[in-house]
Amino acid sequence: MTFALILGVLVMSHTPEAANRWYPPIGIPAPPFGIDEAAPVAPGAWGAPVPGFYYVAADDQRATDDANPYGWAARPRRTIPTRLPAGAVVELHGNYPENHNSPRGIVAEGTPERPVFIRGVSDQERPVATSCWEVNGTYLVVENIEFAGCGNIVILAPSKGVALRHSDVHGTKDGGGVGVLSWNGETTEYVVLFDNLIHDNGDVGASYDQDVHGIAVGRNVHHLWVVDNRLYRNSGDGIQINAGSKAFQPTTHDIYVGRNGSFSNKQSGFWVKQAVDVIFSENQSANHRPSNSSMGACMGGQYAPENVWFINNQMWDCDYGIQIASDSDLGSGTHQFIIGNLIARIHDSDGNFDPNTAWQSCGISLPGGTVRYVMANSLWDVDSGICVPNAAGVVHFYDNAIWGVRSNGYHVFAESEALAQASRAAEGNLFGPTYRLRVGANVSVYPGGTGGGNKVSGESWWVDPARGDFHLRPGSPAIDAGVMGRLGIWQMFKARYGVDIDRDVYGTRRPAGGASDIGATEKP
Repeated sequence: MTFALILGVLVMSHTPEAANRWYPPIGIPAPPFGIDEAAPVAPGAWGAPVPGFYYVAADDQRATDDANPYGWAARPRRTIPTRLPAGAVVELHGNYPENHNSPRGIVAEGTPERPVFIRGVSDQERPVATSCWEVNGTYLVVENIEFAGCGNIVILAPSKGVALRHSDVHGTKDGGGVGVLSWNGETTEYVVLFDNLIHDNGDVGASYDQDVHGIAVGRNVHHLWVVDNRLYRNSGDGIQINAGSKAFQPTTHDIYVGRNGSFSNKQSGFWVKQAVDVIFSENQSANHRPSNSSMGACMGGQYAPENVWFINNQMWDCDYGIQIASDSDLGSGTHQFIIGNLIARIHDSDGNFDPNTAWQSCGISLPGGTVRYVMANSLWDVDSGICVPNAAGVVHFYDNAIWGVRSNGYHVFAESEALAQASRAAEGNLFGPTYRLRVGANVSVYPGGTGGGNKVSGESWWVDPARGDFHLRPGSPAIDAGVMGRLGIWQMFKARYGVDIDRDVYGTRRPAGGASDIGATEKP
């Protein structure tokens, strides 16, 4: 079994279907609405109109909206009413061509006790919506629908309590995707995107920066959950979170992106710009390569997001693993956290690797940011490990395990001696089979032994990384050699977000205090 397939099995083992219940990814609080709500049972034979239930089948020759407020099986409605009261259940059948862009967007008036549902019968029997939709309002669930043709659904402000789930969203070479946006200065909040396929939106072969993202998140959006989705072959990022400017940065906050798989997009799998309190947890990202609109990062961000956390993600087969790109004075954030991630097979794919600059293919690339926490990550088979071309600020560098860099690459490369001095308290790291360090123009190679609180080992400490098994083997030098347990990071996260992150990439609990293991995996 290949490395990628093994990691794919890991993702599937965390899905709600496998566990027969849903639970939030590590470090992400559970949403108050959008996961467990079930639509009222539809009328049995549905042989007559039933108030509150709307039977819609546009391609049925008997369908009409005339004197037909609800519809039923023998006389369906042709369209979905554009305003739906609390408790309304719309059951959609067949092909549905109606355009629900403004001014015919759908407005829901649901309540927590009586949500509105627009749905297909099941995720095996999805109707096909072939035109674009805009929805807004309160407590709305859209589920079991295939969005094709236009392939676009936008959740607009003002909205609170909207969920899109169990659906398939795919567009054309000109557009498509899911938007969570505000165009009028009001807020879109407490939205859930759960268990959707979002793919083939835009042209991945476009000769320009097309920017059709699988999911686009804009300004005035807060408390958004993006969980258990699959995002692939979109011409932008799998998901891009972007407040749009430094002025609007505080309006895009509390964005939770967990346990998604994002593959083969034209730009990256997961990307954040100018947002605050964004958590990427337990996601997988692979096969993102340089293009005319991307450097080929599995995930990352730019323009100085604040309190963005990359926790226990897995990524492989990209030119960069995680990249915090240039701030460019376009955002106001200073703190980014990269903790517990598994990063593998990160290599230059276009033949321009330059060993003399930290602007090179790296597992963790840090041109941007000011205060960066890089802790308990595992990197294997990478051109270089951690690269910092930026002279500003500090990198807190603890408990990382890095094995195998190219012969002219480095486990750690800091172009600025001043930054290296500011970050000199780094400890608890494990390097192998040698340790290649570059600070400015000075290169040091350590073949073995310990020094400065770090370790160098000539023997691999994982069970079988080539086959995707990063469990620690018995006797590994990573066992009980970490210092994370005394740094207070787990406690700081819980105090801010109310949930724990003291688990490794496989879900094994880290010790509460005392010595943890080095890298992304903890011994069972």
